[in-house]
Amino acid sequence: MAFVRAAKLDAVPPGTMREVSIAGTSVAIANVSGKVRAFNNICLHEGGPLCEGTLTGQNVVCPWHAWEYDVETGKIVGNSEIGVEIYPVEVRDGDIFVDID
Repeated sequence: MAFVRAAKLDAVPPGTMREVSIAGTSVAIANVSGKVRAFNNICLHEGGPLCEGTLTGQNVVCPWHAWEYDVETGKIVGNSEIGVEIYPVEVRDGDIFVDID
């Protein structure tokens, strides 16, 4: 799959996240101080929706059981061995494009 339009940039202001579905995959889009990141929205612990958690700096805390992920790497904070998948992002003319392949 190639890059697909996922959201308008103004729909994800700095310090916020938004869930989108791309080809059946739940993707979280986070805007960290103007830098847009995309990652799998499903927490590895028990499937909590990461985009409903708290974004603090570049870390997101799952709302269900407080597992914390670095949105730059997708890795669990304190355990670089496991994490959620991150996806390439491009911002073009006010639109966010994500490639989930």
